[in-house]
Amino acid sequence: MTKAKKKHILKQLRINYLRKMHLNTVYITVGTTKFDALISTVSSEPALKALQSRKCTQLVIQHGNSQPLTEEEIQLIRKNYGIQTEQYKFRPNAEDIKSADLIIGHAGAGTCMDILNNQKPGLIVINDTLMDNHQLELAKQLAAENYLYYCKITDLDAQLATLDFEALKAYETKPENLSKFVSAINQLMSH
Repeated sequence: MTKAKKKHILKQLRINYLRKMHLNTVYITVGTTKFDALISTVSSEPALKALQSRKCTQLVIQHGNSQPLTEEEIQLIRKNYGIQTEQYKFRPNAEDIKSADLIIGHAGAGTCMDILNNQKPGLIVINDTLMDNHQLELAKQLAAENYLYYCKITDLDAQLATLDFEALKAYETKPENLSKFVSAINQLMSH
């Protein structure tokens, strides 16, 4: 067996293993921003197939100022992928965060803190359309510390299909960690 063939087989085994990890409830959040690309990408066929392969049965979407899904789109997601979908513009989201097996969101500081403080697996999607975008720096730092993953919108479906969310570290809610987080945010904002 060639080295390339072995590598391909190992990749397929890893993908098959990761697909067994259940992400029953996935929470999508854009915070107060408008991030239409995230809402449309997470409801696209490739992303929905990836979620279905990870045993997602419920998708909760906080769309903020983004374009919401139509009732027809919600019905098609249920019919074609077996995923119940609920969406809203704004509401207190503590229960949605607590019940989520995965949080997918923009890289705003509030969303990142929600993921960390609730010790949830997170996939942060960078909004490249923002001016003076500090999201990438924040996401890179948190990913480097193995607290969450990040990607560009174009990579979301592939990341959903292959990432090992169980490999992420749980964030310890301690005063010194919060101070480090606030310092990092302040440093990013001063650039």
